[in-house]
Amino acid sequence: MVRRLKKNRRGLATVEAALVFPLLLLLTLGGIRYGWLFLKAQYITNAARMGARTAVCPDATPASVLAAINALMTAGGMGASGYSVTMTPADISSLEVGDPLTVRITVLGANIDIMHVPLFTKLDPANWNLGASVTMAKEGF
Repeated sequence: MVRRLKKNRRGLATVEAALVFPLLLLLTLGGIRYGWLFLKAQYITNAARMGARTAVCPDATPASVLAAINALMTAGGMGASGYSVTMTPADISSLEVGDPLTVRITVLGANIDIMHVPLFTKLDPANWNLGASVTMAKEGF
């Protein structure tokens, strides 16, 4: 009798694994995907911070700001991601000491997504814009 019960329950573990494995796989891939996007968001924030830091220096030019941002975005693997940079005010040479300057970087999530497979349509990060904005005061003497 005991042997017959063990024989009948042998396939139960396989069925349970078949039910649980897809959910576990979805959870794991979702964690990897969102972790990747959080890493890229940190790179974008650091690039915006470095761009603002470069822009508030007394001898800054728009070309030097864009070069600093491009260097960090390329180091983060997003050099060709189609990001956009906005500086407010656009003419940084007209800033006086103490005036605020804002650097904003925006990247479409689809350009830096690791999987390119929608897991959930409305929550899909490929539809998001990742960005960072940093404001600093113009330096000088």
